[in-house]
Amino acid sequence: MKAFLSLVFLYSFATPALFSQEEMGPPEWMKDITRLPPGDYANLRSVALEYTLDWNHQINAGRVGIAIARSEEKNGRYVGDAEGRSTGFARLLYPYDFRAQSIVEPASLRPLTFQLSERERGAENHYDILFEPKRQIFTTTSKRDEEVVSNTGRFRFDFGQDVLSSAFYLRSQPLRDGEEISMVVTPFNRPYVARFLVVGRETHKVKGKSYSTIKLDAEVGKVNPDLTINTYEKVKKTSLWFTDDEYRIPLELQSQLAFGFVSARLDEMKWLE
Repeated sequence: MKAFLSLVFLYSFATPALFSQEEMGPPEWMKDITRLPPGDYANLRSVALEYTLDWNHQINAGRVGIAIARSEEKNGRYVGDAEGRSTGFARLLYPYDFRAQSIVEPASLRPLTFQLSERERGAENHYDILFEPKRQIFTTTSKRDEEVVSNTGRFRFDFGQDVLSSAFYLRSQPLRDGEEISMVVTPFNRPYVARFLVVGRETHKVKGKSYSTIKLDAEVGKVNPDLTINTYEKVKKTSLWFTDDEYRIPLELQSQLAFGFVSARLDEMKWLE
C-alpha cells in the first residue's frame, strides 16, 4: 500500500533503505538505459489529476492527487505536487499519508529536486533528493518515538529521473508499438531500474468510459548496493495505459499479483490553464 500510494508513476512496490554506491565498474544494465533526448509527442499542459486506488476494481484502498504546472517563480520549470492517503478498510489496517514535490527542467525533462514526506502509524520519514549532473544525493530523516535519525547516501549516475520526470520523459517519446524504454528512477533513497515495453494501441475502459489508449507493460527492479538488480517475484505483471492523444494522460496503472490485482484509476482531471 505504501509504495503504491506514493508512487503511482513508478509502477512498483518498494521498501526504502539507505543506499551508498560502492566503488566498482558500471554493470551491463546501465548500457541499456535510454538516453534519447526528450521528444515532442506529448503536450505537457498544466493539469490536476485525481486517482482512486483499489483492489480488483472492487475495494477502494486510497486516493492520490497530482497537480503539475509551469512556475514563473522557478524560471518556467515544471513543479509537481502530489498527496495521497489510504482510505476505508485499508486505512484501518494501514494508516498512511504522504506529500511530495518535484521540480523538473522543461528543456531536458530532467529533475532538479524531489522531496517526499510520509507518515505511517507512529513513524515519519522525509526524503530529499538532489539531482546533480553526475550523481544523485539523497538525505533521509526518520522520526519514531521522538527519536530522529538522519542519513545521506549517493548514487553516481548521469541520467537519473524522479517519479514525475520519468512520467514526463516516457510520455514525450514516440511510443511506437514494440518500442522499449529503460530508465533509472529514484523515488526514496534507493534507485530503481524501470523498463517499459509498448504493447500497442487498444480501447480501454476506465470506470465506465472508453478511451483510445497506448498500453505499456512495465518491469521494475531495485538497484542493490553491489549494482545488481532485485526484481519482485510477487508482482506477476504491471501494465499502464496512456490516452492516445496529444496529452497522453495516465489513465490506469495495474499490477497483477498471485492473489488478485491492485490498480490506480483516473477519477477526475482539470486543466489548470
